[in-house]
Amino acid sequence: MEANREKEIEKIVESLDVGGWSFSDEREFMENLYVGRFNYFLVIFSLFMTAGFANTFTIYKSVVFFVGGFILFLVWLPLYRGYKKHDRIMKIMFRNKLDHPANRIESIMQLEGYKPKYKVSKLMGVYIPWLCIFFLLAIALSISCGLLK
Repeated sequence: MEANREKEIEKIVESLDVGGWSFSDEREFMENLYVGRFNYFLVIFSLFMTAGFANTFTIYKSVVFFVGGFILFLVWLPLYRGYKKHDRIMKIMFRNKLDHPANRIESIMQLEGYKPKYKVSKLMGVYIPWLCIFFLLAIALSISCGLLK
């Protein structure tokens, strides 16, 4: 079962070199799209932080942070999809069977003693966005409960 799935994946990867579009082109496209979505997420987060703390109406402060948390969640959905696609492309690329320059460079780095401890893409696609969303919601709840003004 697993071997059949691996063969299917290899067939798809090999068929990506169609019409001038290669696996490397797809990786570059997804990486740029993913990083762009992450940057967009951070801009929206900073706008809601600024809007929440800059307004002088204490009644509306918590609303700004609640709405910000909700909108950030909606912006996170395509960011997460981009993370999953990018992560899958990188997993395929770093298989030992695939002869890709990025795989070769990773092999050289590991021979020189580099040991990956975490995945930056997961930080950008999961942990940082959820931290931002929870932060906005925590501020909103703190203001609603009267802990912050």
